[in-house]
Formats: sequence, structure tokens, C-alpha cells
Amino acid sequence: MDPYRSEDEQIRALREWWKHNGSSTLMGVGLALAIVFGWQWWQQRGERLAEESAMLYQQLLEATERASGDPVQRTTAMHLAGQLRDLRSGGRFSDYASLLLARLLVEKDDLPGAEAELRTLVERLPATGPGAVEARIRAWLGRDMDPQIGVLARVRLARVLHAQGKHDEALVLLDAGDPETFFAERQELRGDILVAKGDRAGALAAYEGAAERARREGVNARLLELKKGELEQQRGDPT
Repeated sequence: MDPYRSEDEQIRALREWWKHNGSSTLMGVGLALAIVFGWQWWQQRGERLAEESAMLYQQLLEATERASGDPVQRTTAMHLAGQLRDLRSGGRFSDYASLLLARLLVEKDDLPGAEAELRTLVERLPATGPGAVEARIRAWLGRDMDPQIGVLARVRLARVLHAQGKHDEALVLLDAGDPETFFAERQELRGDILVAKGDRAGALAAYEGAAERARREGVNARLLELKKGELEQQRGDPT
């Protein structure tokens, strides 16, 4: 017997196979093409957004530098910050834009507005940086973040809350995240808050911790020393 099928038998077998498997094959091919073209589109979109975000951020920095004492430049900077924040929600440039926008609102004496902006940022960012796997996933999705920005946002929010007299809320925020991140800045702010609450001993301890860290890092601690000296005089004053 001929071990090979005739040409007609092969054609009939192919038709039968296609009848049962053709639809799934087409779906598989279509899915593969969709993945390839979709990935290319996603990469191109990410590159375009990254370039646009970098350009806007540079414009924002320039406008922010000129914003002091210039209402027009401040308005321009705030517009650019809002535009950048909304352009790439969850991305690093968006987070920086939110911080700058909050700063501009503080300079405008709009503390409630700055608080609202920072609260939105704090709610979106963890108090600690993402793990290695999460960081890679975020980078792949174009949503990479500065691992320290969550703590910085909380410090800035604590400062705004302190300025509004919300001292207890501010202290809670200072306890969030890695205690070594922005240690000196957090301790100095803690001292300022404790002074406002009447806790001179606690404030002095906080200032001493901040000053020690500043000296260790080679940072000018003159202001901290002045704050410490004033508290020590008050503590020694019998009145």
C-alpha cells in the first residue's frame, strides 16, 4: 500500500482540519498581531508622553523661578503644574508637579488649597517606596515614582497643617514611612509643632536630633542652634 495519501486525500484532510480549527487559528493569529501592534503603540505613546512631560516640567521650573512677586508668572506656573499633573496621572513628573503646585498655593497664602493638593498626592503615594517587583511593573506601565516622594509629600502636608494650627494631624504624618528619610527636616518640623503645643522638652529633643544629623551630613545647622538656644533660655527663665 502506498504510504502517502493522494493529493485529493490531502486536500480533503486539510479542508476538514480547517473546518474544525480555522476559526481558532484566525483568532490566535489576530490576537498575536493585536499584541504586537498594541505593544508598539504603547511604547510610542509612552515615549511621546515622556517627552511632552519633560518639556512641560522644564517650562514649569522656569515659570516657578520667576513666580515670586509676579502674579502673572505665578498664574502661568500654576496652569503648567495643573496641566502636567493631569497629563500623566501617577507618573513621576505628575508627582513633582503636585508638589510645586502646593508650593505655589502656599506662596499665594492659599493654605486650604495647598492642603487639598497635598492630600490628594499623599492618598496616591505610599509612605514607603515600592518593592523591586512593583517598581518594575510601574516603570513598565510608565508610572514610575521617586521612592522618597511619598515621605516628602507627607512632610510638606504636615508643614501646611502646622501653619493652620492642626498640630496633632501634622505629628501623625511625620511618623509615617522610613524614619531615616528626611530625618533632620522631619525632626525640625516636629520641634516647631511641639513648641506650638507648649512641649518645650520634646521640642528641644527634636531640635537636638535634627542638629546632630545636620552636622553629621555637613549641613548648616545655625537656625537649629538658634531655636535650641531660645528654648534653653526659656526653660531656664523662672518666669
